[in-house]
Amino acid sequence: MPVARIERIIGGMVTARVEPGSNGYFACHHFGSNVDPTHLSSLDEVADFLRSHPRSGVRMNPSWVKIVRNIYIDGVLLR
Repeated sequence: MPVARIERIIGGMVTARVEPGSNGYFACHHFGSNVDPTHLSSLDEVADFLRSHPRSGVRMNPSWVKIVRNIYIDGVLLR
């Protein structure tokens, strides 16, 4: 089943959502990096990246910030 949403949830409220950047791609970052993102074209690829790279992050809106904690994939806590 394809991934429908990746969100940051704190206290039961969605505070950020993964959305593509102005180039149409999602920006994921390896642990310890805040530059040179890995550009991915689908939420499925983002979910696979986050699951296979511990402590990695993804840019979310609002504010297009890198999020590492409290990430939920289709309502299920990643870590």
